[in-house]
Formats: sequence, structure tokens, C-alpha cells
Amino acid sequence: MTLRRKIRWLTWIGLIGCLMAAIPALYLLRQGMIAERERVAAALVESAGGLLRDLDRSAASGAMSAEEARDRAQTALRALAAKPFHVTIFTDGVVRPGWPPMDRSVTAEGRFEPWGWAIAAAGDVGDLDRAFLMEASGFLLFLAVLLVLSWPGSLFLSQHVVGPLEILSDRMRQLTEGRTDIDIPGRERRDEFGAMARAMEFFRRAAIALIERDERLAGIMNNVSEAILLVDARGRIEEHNPAAVALLGVPAEKLRGRPLSSLFAAPDRARIESLLAAMAGDAETAAPVREQALGIERPGEGGRIDASLSVSPLVVRGRRGFVCALADVTDRLRHERELIRLATRDRLTGLPNRAMIESRLEKAVERSHRDRRPFAVLCLDLSRFKLITDTLGHQAGDALLQEVARRMAAAVRPDDPVGRIGTDDFAVIVEDIRGAQEAAAIAERILDSFDAPVTLPGCEHYVRPAVGIAVYPDDLAGAAGWNAAADVMDPQALLRAAETALYAAKRMGGRRHAFFRPELAEQARRQLALDGDLRAALALKQFRLHYQPKVSLIDFSLEGFEALLRWEKPGQGPERATMIPPGEFIPVAEETGFIVPLGDWVLDEACRQMREWLDAGMEPVPVAVNISPKHLRNRSADDFRRIIDRHGLPPGLIELEITEGAVMQDLDHALSVLAALKAMGIRVAVDDFGTGHSSLSYLKRLPITTLKIDRSFINGVPNEREDAGIVSTIIAMADMLGLHVVAEGVEKTEQANFLRHHNCTQVQGWLTGRPVPADAACGLLTERLRQIA
Repeated sequence: MTLRRKIRWLTWIGLIGCLMAAIPALYLLRQGMIAERERVAAALVESAGGLLRDLDRSAASGAMSAEEARDRAQTALRALAAKPFHVTIFTDGVVRPGWPPMDRSVTAEGRFEPWGWAIAAAGDVGDLDRAFLMEASGFLLFLAVLLVLSWPGSLFLSQHVVGPLEILSDRMRQLTEGRTDIDIPGRERRDEFGAMARAMEFFRRAAIALIERDERLAGIMNNVSEAILLVDARGRIEEHNPAAVALLGVPAEKLRGRPLSSLFAAPDRARIESLLAAMAGDAETAAPVREQALGIERPGEGGRIDASLSVSPLVVRGRRGFVCALADVTDRLRHERELIRLATRDRLTGLPNRAMIESRLEKAVERSHRDRRPFAVLCLDLSRFKLITDTLGHQAGDALLQEVARRMAAAVRPDDPVGRIGTDDFAVIVEDIRGAQEAAAIAERILDSFDAPVTLPGCEHYVRPAVGIAVYPDDLAGAAGWNAAADVMDPQALLRAAETALYAAKRMGGRRHAFFRPELAEQARRQLALDGDLRAALALKQFRLHYQPKVSLIDFSLEGFEALLRWEKPGQGPERATMIPPGEFIPVAEETGFIVPLGDWVLDEACRQMREWLDAGMEPVPVAVNISPKHLRNRSADDFRRIIDRHGLPPGLIELEITEGAVMQDLDHALSVLAALKAMGIRVAVDDFGTGHSSLSYLKRLPITTLKIDRSFINGVPNEREDAGIVSTIIAMADMLGLHVVAEGVEKTEQANFLRHHNCTQVQGWLTGRPVPADAACGLLTERLRQIA
């Protein structure tokens, strides 16, 4: 029931109550008036009796006669009768029936025994009824007026008091139901209702903000991937989000009230309890704390996970607690461990990588400096590794590296770390040694471990590694990278020193070890500087070609040239130009890859010079140009033909000389290039034949035209039987295969006679002519032209 109806009902009930209360009041009033008249009538009878007694005493005293006393008594009693009362004396002592002569009255009777009279008094009550009716009518009229006036009064209260209260009550009910899209009327009023409406509007807006905030917080809590837990000051869980249930694997109903520490594995519970206890002591100023790698034992088959816990203090209206965020970091930690492994371990071999080797070197330097004991760094490099990957594929190369890693680890001591520091470069740190001899013994064990071939897909490969050794601090004091102030050496400089020794071992032929020496580092720095000078020399046109004649032993006529590269480096100031020998810069160019553009220039320059001689009317002779292994691998037959065709030369005037090693480094590519060159009419010669893989099995497959016997065999003829046998065999083999033979390095007449006797008629060497510049070679061609003429 609404307040408005209640007020109306109360008004009507009040009026009806007044009416109901007035009826008995009027009745009691009437009864009281009647009772009062009864008392007055009785008093009149008593007063009459008193008067009669007084008169009787007067008559008895003789003051008057009895008759006079009776007359006076009747006269006085008649005087007592006044409306609405009547007093009557019955002298016979009997009240007559039908007295008093009134319809409604009250009576009182008495007797005066001395005289025998009866005294009767009566009060008329008819006027009381009329008065009662008048009073009742007035009261009812008053009630009627009240009833009439109560209706507009109730309407006024409904519209101006109860109505606003009902509206505000309804809006409050709607607000409590969550409806905030309502209007609050009456805010413009200046009375208490306006104040209530404005307060309710403020409450509505605050409710909207709180609801939006709660919805955002609920959305965050329900959708955030991290588990959020609200924990009280005792460390018990009060609230949580769905992610906490999913992460912890505990039903939601079992989380509330559970100690936070009980969620974690036993070894980590004490950490959590001590953390909460420390933060609870000063929750207002405590900073958030993050704990990593905490174990959570999930029930059932959930297994153990690693989690990070972030704890922040929370104070709400004096109540202290904590906001805890849990995140599953199992995968992240696994990835971090994997990244650490990848950052410090070689993926293919599992050995420490260069960064880890440098870190261990740094610790080894500290121990050596502290204990005053030397240690050694060994660097190993594989020979012809690129040949394996190019011919057999990268899988074969990976298998080779894995086998090398296994053999090295087996050859060294258990405590000596082996690492892979490059594509085919390995390093070993050998501590607790007595000196260089012990390091050399370990290096020999490593080399001996490669006596047996490595089985690769489709073949067996003999690894010919070289080992460079740097002994710290014996060989390195004062070397590049040495910190004189701290009397120690940088780990990277240590590796560079061992690698410098490795390059020295490789230059000595491989399958051996070499120790670092300061002069090796200086030589390496010169080579580095030489690489830059080489590139500048090509741009500045400092290279020259000299031409060594090829002469026939039959008539000593000129039959061709071999173009030999020379570097004429200008001097500083008044100094004369320096002629740098090829043996000093060709290995550097080969190692850095500069040999490819340099080889292109040599071929182009030889063709240009040939074109110039032809244009000058010279009788052409073939010119041989050396092609390095790397140059052959990086060029096709069309590349060589384009250079020759650029100068309009007949292909038969150019002969390309390649070494056996160049062919064997990439046999398939070499065969395809040489076959295409021969098909184009370009002559191909095998230089330094007999020093490499000389055999009929591959020689018959090579599309070549000429064999050149290496000078190392020519030096021993005719006195050395082995060399004489080798040379005669090469000549016979070439004759059997239909190949032309040229002997290199002929410096003595007896060597020329031996070759002529064994049917090798074309030679080159200092006996028949040294390399000469182009203008001197042009003079030889002019003389040859006169001889022909």
C-alpha cells in the first residue's frame, strides 16, 4: 500500500474514530445530566424536609401556631418549585399515581413523619434530550465539515508532500535495482524535497560511475590472463578471478579462505609467508614485490608449473590486505633457458660457442693470474670444409662438424672445454699445464684423432686440420690485447693469438700445430693492411703483367708466353717503387676473395695486350693466364669467354692454367667449366701437375689440352732417380692421353737435355727466358717475326 493511500485511510479512520468516540461521550454526557437532575431532585426533597423540621420546632416552641407553620411550609415549598423541577406536598402522606405530570422525568420522595406529610420532587428531562440533540447535531455537523475539508487536504498532502516522497521512493527503488538511466524530478525545488532530489541525483551519477568502474574492473578481472587474488592481512584468499581457477586447477569454492602459501610447492611456502609478513608490517609504504620461479603443484594431472608472483599492499578503509598477481612462466622460463643455451651453446654440436669460450677464457685468465700457472688456448680449423658442403651438401658438412666435435672432446682431458667458435673453427682451453710441451702433446692427440677417415654419405673423408696454440702468459706478454696495467690479456685477444698461430700452421701445409709468436701477429697485421692496399692498387692501376717465354727445345723458337702478375707499389716521397712478389700478396688475395676481381683483371689485361700486339702486326703466340681455385669456383665458362670476346681475340690464343687443387675442390663445377671452355676453343692447362691428386682416374676425365710438370720434379732431374722417374712417367702418360707437355722451372742445360730425350720439347724457365715486361715481350715477338721472315 502506498503512503498516499495510507494517509487517506488514516484520515478517514481518524474521522470515523472521532465519530465513534463522540457517540458514547454524548451518551455519557446525557446520562450525567440526568443523574445530576436526580441529585438536585433529592436535594430539593432534603431541603423541604429541613424546612419542615425548622417550622415544626418553631410551632413546638410556641413561636407560631401549628396551622401557621403548615401554611408557611406549603408557601415555602411552592417557592422551591422552579422549572425544570417541581416540588409537591401530599398532606395525606400518599403520592398520588400519575405524578408528576411530565412524560419524562426523574423523581425523589420523602416523608415528614411529625406531620404525616409526603414530599415529592420531580425534574423534567425532556429539555435534556433537546439539548443533547442540539449538541449531537452540532458535533455531527462539525464532523461533516471535517470530512468535506479532509479531501482537499489529502489531495494537497498527496501532491505536495506524499507525491514527491513516492516519486523519490520509486526512483530510489529503481536505483537499487540497478537502473541508472532514470530522471530525478524536483531537483530545482528549494525545499527539503529539492535537497533530497539533488542528493539522489548525485547518488545516481556516483552509482553510474561506480557501476562503470565495477564493470571495467570485472571485465579486467574476468578477461586478464594473469590470476588475480585479493588476500587479507592474514594471508587468506578473499576474492579471485576466473584465470586463478584455470591457473591453479583448484575449484572456485575451495579457493576462498585458503592460505595463499598453500597454493605453492613446499620449498616456496616459507618465502611467501615471510614476504607477506614483512609487507603487512608497513602496508602503507611497502613497495610492490615480485617473486620469480615459484613452483605450483596443481592437483590431479595438472603437474607442476612455474609461476611469478607480484604482491602489492592494499589498504581499504583501514583494512589491510594484498593484491596478488600470478602468471604462468613455465614456457617463458623454458624459452629463457633455451635462449641461454642457444646464446652459450652451439646448436649443431652442443659445444660452447664463442661467447661462452670467451667467458671461460676470462675466468681462466683470472685463475692463471691468481695461481701463477700457465694455460693454453688451442684453435683448430678444418681443411677443405667448403668443398664438403659444396659437393656433398650441408647435411654432410653438419655430420662432419659433429664428428669433429666428438673426436676433439674424446682427445682432450675431461676438464678441458671444447667449443665451436666459427663455421669450421674449434677452440680448446687447456688449464693446469706445466708448459708449452704439454699443450703441444694435447694438440698432437687431437691431430692423431683424425688419422681415421670420417664416413660421410657416399664417401670417406680424411680431415687434415691445423692447430694453433697460444700459451698464456708465456707467449703473449706484450702482445696486442695485453693490458700492461692489469698484467692480463683480453679473452678475445687470446683467441686472436691462437687463430694467428692456426693460420701459420695452415700456411705450413696443415696437419700440424704451430705456436703463437709476436712476429706472426705482426705478419697478420701486415696481411690485413695488404688487403686494403691490394684493392687500392687495382683501382690505381699499380698491377703489371710480365711475360715468361715458352720455348721449343728443338729449335729454341718462341712458342708462347705465360702472363705473370706483378705489383709495382709506389714509394713514399723520393723512394723508388717497390716490386712486391706474388708469393706475398696472392695468398692474401686468395684468402680474402679479392683474387676473383684480380683474376678477371689479369685475363682482361692479357687479352688487351694480345690485341695490341696483333694490331701492331705481330705474329700471335698463345698466352697462358693462371686461374686460381676460388676464381674458377666463382666464374662460369661464359664469364671467361666474354672477357676474351671483348677484345676480339681468337679463342685459341688464350690458355687458362688451373691447378690440380682447383679442380678437386669442386670437381663437378670444374669439369663443366673446362668442358665448355674446350668446346669454345680455349686451351686449358693443368699447372703444377704431380703435386696434388695426380691419377689417370680423374686425368682422363678432364677436358684439358696441356700438362705442366711442376718445377719441384724438374729440380731433381737427371740426377735424382725418383724425380727422373716421375717426370718420365708424366710425359709418357700425357703422350698416351694425347696431351701437350710443358716443363716449368728449367734452369740447367742437363735438365733441358733430359726433357728433350724424353720427348718433352716445350719448356719455360730461366734457362730459356725470364719474365719480362710487355715491351720486352713485344721485342721477342718482333725478333720471332724476323726469324720467320
